[in-house]
Amino acid sequence: MSLTRRTIAAVEAVDPGATFPRTLSVAEDGWGLALDLNATGPVGLAFDQLRLTATEPRALDAWALKAWADRLVGRLTYLMEPLVVLEVDGVGLEAELRSQAPSRRGSVRSYYEIRLKSGGTLDLRRVSYDETSRTRRPVACQVTLEAFERLVDDLVATGPVA
Repeated sequence: MSLTRRTIAAVEAVDPGATFPRTLSVAEDGWGLALDLNATGPVGLAFDQLRLTATEPRALDAWALKAWADRLVGRLTYLMEPLVVLEVDGVGLEAELRSQAPSRRGSVRSYYEIRLKSGGTLDLRRVSYDETSRTRRPVACQVTLEAFERLVDDLVATGPVA
C-alpha cells in the first residue's frame, strides 16, 4: 500500500464522533506522515499541519533544498494561491515557500507556508496574519479528500532523492 492510500485509509477510519484535534501518523515507502487533524467528513478534511519526514534522514545541501522547493512550486499549482520560494538558508539548511499572493478577507491575509529541512522533512501549514492586531496564527487547511490525496502524492513524488 502506498503512503497516500495508507493516509486516506487512516483519515476515512476516523470515527465520526471522534474528538478533535487529533494527530494521525502513518509510514510507508520511505516516508512518515503526521497530520494534525481538526475535522473529517464524507467530502473532505481540515488540518492544522502536515509533516512529511524521510524515514532515513538525508543530508541535503542548499542546492538540493532549492531543487526540492522548485519541484514543489511547479507541482502544487492547484492550491488556493500559487507558491513561491521565499528563501533558501544555506547556513541553517532550510527552505521556505509561501503563497505568492495571500488570500485577503478584510484586514486578514491567509497563506500557505512550507518549510523544508536538510534531513528530508517538510512542514505544511496555513497561516493568517491580522494587519490590525499584527499577529500571526495558524488556521486550518480545508481540502476535499480528492485534493488531499493528490497533495500527498505530489509531496512524495517531489521529495528529495537520497
